[in-house]
Amino acid sequence: MNWIIVLGVIVLFLYVLTRKTDDRKPSGKSMAGGKSTGRGTNFLPPIPKGFQIFNARLSVAGIQHRRDDARRFADDSDQTLALEREPENTHDANAIKVMGVTRGTRRFIGYVPKEVAEQIVGSALADVVQPRLERIWRTDNGFVDVIFQIVGPKDKKAQYIDFRSNKPADAWQKECLKFFGLPVSKGLTTGQAAKIIAEHRTKLETEDKARLDEWDAYEEICNEFNDADFRASFELKKVSDKVLKEALDALKREGATMRSLAADIDTVVDKVIALKPDLERK
Repeated sequence: MNWIIVLGVIVLFLYVLTRKTDDRKPSGKSMAGGKSTGRGTNFLPPIPKGFQIFNARLSVAGIQHRRDDARRFADDSDQTLALEREPENTHDANAIKVMGVTRGTRRFIGYVPKEVAEQIVGSALADVVQPRLERIWRTDNGFVDVIFQIVGPKDKKAQYIDFRSNKPADAWQKECLKFFGLPVSKGLTTGQAAKIIAEHRTKLETEDKARLDEWDAYEEICNEFNDADFRASFELKKVSDKVLKEALDALKREGATMRSLAADIDTVVDKVIALKPDLERK
């Protein structure tokens, strides 16, 4: 009788272990007409004690230039993120690399968005803040989008905010306000703009999620075209905001959505070149 009890305990242990292993693997395929179109996986591990969110919903910049490593990271398990300074970067001394970590393997998958990296380094908190993985989106055509947060000690939040809050609102904040039809007042500061945008985002979460998703996709596309490595991979010169908007507007008139274009960035590049052939490096 004792051996039966022992066997039962072993079987139960193996079952629990298997369930825990399965729970760590990404799941949730999006199906359309019986064909897998993509997979989104949410993460959001617990925030470390004494920490809080400094930045939310950041997309890893330049990730499409590192598709192979990004795909391997997305398709693995036990995913987390790590940050590494890159002061020797000739394009940006504030550059911070985003490393995808899976079971001891570290893969360079992109960068912290430029303005956020400037704030992290400028506020002298590069050795303190941490990335918090929020979501990974993977499509069948190879597109990978990694969304993350920057978290840091609660007692350092004011130091982090003060670095930018009293500076004039930057061009991207003004672009965001105009996108949502919000006024851009004279003398608007970064801190004031950030508060207005955050409040409006919260409102759209319940009232117009589609409009919010359109902006997020537009931001992802702009981040790609602002990345020098991304442009180099397509042999593309610097693209002005005006030309990029013209390309996106043309594609939208053809029936594309901003989200579909973010997932198929090659189409946007082709349209930009079609409109301005001189932007392609010979």
